Amino acid sequence: MKTVYIVRHGKAIHATANVADADRLLTDTGVARTCRVALYVAESKPVIDQIISSPAERAYATALIIADKLGYQASNIKTDEKLFTGDDKDTLDIIEGLDDSVNTVMIVGHNPVITQVANHFAEPKLESLPTTGVVSVHLETEKWSDFKRAKVIQNFTVWPGML
Repeated sequence: MKTVYIVRHGKAIHATANVADADRLLTDTGVARTCRVALYVAESKPVIDQIISSPAERAYATALIIADKLGYQASNIKTDEKLFTGDDKDTLDIIEGLDDSVNTVMIVGHNPVITQVANHFAEPKLESLPTTGVVSVHLETEKWSDFKRAKVIQNFTVWPGML
């Protein structure tokens, strides 16, 4: 059994001419909402083997907050540029390429791609995964290379407005 957590980054400041898109920070509201969702996720005491985040500041900050609430070592968070610049196929390729010793992965990225990835697993389909939204599923497979054919068992979908 493999488990995937698909996470959209928290609410960030708006893009301006003075701030590059990759450097946009979480707002205070974004931090608070991310903490609330992270505590919800932590209630189930998940054991996360790998967190992979977009290197963009808002996504990485979201990953750091969640990692802290889950007791995951921040220095173990990996970043992948494809989670910032790529498409849903790139993200699914990242998941498919995971080492089979990883049983649980959390992917932190951006819309619209992160919603497209979540909809690969989620039922019902989402129009748009809200900021700090999380879709968690179990996959009936032992190999990441087989995850696209695995039976999906919905664990939960949550976002700040639900809490």
